[in-house]
Amino acid sequence: MKIYSILSIQLIFTLFFLNMDSSDDFKDLLNQSVKDNKYILQVKPQEAVVINLWATWCGPCIREVKDLNELVEAYEGRNVRFLAFSKESVDDYKTFRKGRPNFKFKYELSFGDVNTVKLLQQLDKNDGVRVIPMHILIDKEGQVIEVLRGASWTNLQKIKSFLETQSGQIKK
Repeated sequence: MKIYSILSIQLIFTLFFLNMDSSDDFKDLLNQSVKDNKYILQVKPQEAVVINLWATWCGPCIREVKDLNELVEAYEGRNVRFLAFSKESVDDYKTFRKGRPNFKFKYELSFGDVNTVKLLQQLDKNDGVRVIPMHILIDKEGQVIEVLRGASWTNLQKIKSFLETQSGQIKK
């Protein structure tokens, strides 16, 4: 019986996502997905969102955290949310941190929320190969502006440009 419930939830997400058009507010769908998430609060209207899919075993994910943390600091108090989702458990993260006690990811972190991760991965329209890190940029109106695959200087610049259009220039 439990497997039918899981499959039903996945089917609902898939059907809803496939029926979305560009005028739909993706934040509504995201908020439905995270409503029972104990790590992430729902996104408010007029908040821009930068989402990161990552894992502790992903070298490029870990290397880009320093630059991503700088963005969190630069845009503090500017109506922007920085969310990170991992399929891993919080225990996996704690084990990872034991070997790296100085590691700090300043995004709001969510672990083990497989349904939200799957929802976000559906935004990746590339060849079906899943890549992390992946960044999703959602504007204040709830539209998915861009999905960026991998860790790169170019993707970081795209995130910065998005943030500038959503909340003004970076604090000096």
